[in-house]
Amino acid sequence: MAKASLADCRITAVTAYVVGMRWRNCVFAHVETDDGITGVGEGSLEYQPQAVAAAIDQLAARYAIGRSAFAIEKLWWDILRNEFARGPIINSAAAAIEIALWDIVGKALGRPVHQLLGGRVHDRLPAYANAWYGAGAAPQEIGEAARAAAAKGYRGLKFDPFEAAGRDPEPAALRRAFDVVAAVRDAVGPDVDLMIDAHGRFSPGSAIAIARELEPHRLFWLEEPVDPENAAMLAAVGRSIPMRLATGERCASRHLAAGLLETHEVDVLQPDIIHVGGILEAKKIAAMADAAYTPVSFHNPFGPVATAAAVQLDACTTNFIMQESFCEYDVAHRFDLVEHAPRPVGGHYDIPERPGLGVGEFLPEAARAHPFEPDAFLPLFTDRWSARF
Repeated sequence: MAKASLADCRITAVTAYVVGMRWRNCVFAHVETDDGITGVGEGSLEYQPQAVAAAIDQLAARYAIGRSAFAIEKLWWDILRNEFARGPIINSAAAAIEIALWDIVGKALGRPVHQLLGGRVHDRLPAYANAWYGAGAAPQEIGEAARAAAAKGYRGLKFDPFEAAGRDPEPAALRRAFDVVAAVRDAVGPDVDLMIDAHGRFSPGSAIAIARELEPHRLFWLEEPVDPENAAMLAAVGRSIPMRLATGERCASRHLAAGLLETHEVDVLQPDIIHVGGILEAKKIAAMADAAYTPVSFHNPFGPVATAAAVQLDACTTNFIMQESFCEYDVAHRFDLVEHAPRPVGGHYDIPERPGLGVGEFLPEAARAHPFEPDAFLPLFTDRWSARF
């Protein structure tokens, strides 16, 4: 038998790390190969990090150990076909390994991931800021925070002004939310895009009425005005509101994405690279959206490796519009976990030319310094979430 070449990069070990990061725990997979090339992936999932870490261990044993890092499509296909009860936990664990394999392949070939996926079609990547707004603060204070964030050069700002409001908010809660939106628009002027994330909180009737009240503030999009599981009701809201409808972060497969696009009411699709199973699956979903003339903005509230994967995919995605960014409003130790953690520059992401994901090496000692936080959880429909966020 011929000796294996460097290009085989056979997987010898996969180690999962859970890192506490204030309001969520992030999950990383560190993958080693017999050629000494290592890669890092991320499988963060809202509030179920230990389940994902356990799934990484199982998927690694079942599918990854001994396989070439170059067999990325086959790895995903095997998991998709054989893991009968698929969903966000399995997908996120698979993504952690898959993203790490892209990192390894890029390093083995001396090329950044975006060059392996067709090459860049953008030179710089506009970003929008999230987590900038001091949830729970007074409208005037949130307006000042918006002014400071906009001054950094972001194309847009996203926020949730509704705090603990539920399906059909009381008038006082709505008045406060409208005051917050007005303060933000007044602070940033007409040239900054504003996006509101409703986190699926409203009933359809309330969502439509609230969207119409918000029309004078010229929102770029309203995100998840109702829960996303019922695509028909989401579309009914989309037909009745005066701004773009954005959704998709809780859509965990290309098959579900097809159902959203078939409503013809989704104006911005927001796949989560992790939750759909990794970079290659997210690229396929972006192509599906492109066939419907729909822009994509990849959901990303997670750690530095998820951000690096998004930057690589943004660079080679023709219908990319802007990238969600928490970097400047997150815990400081997110920048300690890899050698080159992505940071926005002037409200944009530059596209790295370093090989793989462009993050260099994962630093396990930094991950171990910030272990799992059991209270890192945002119950969005109580008054607790704003303080931790």
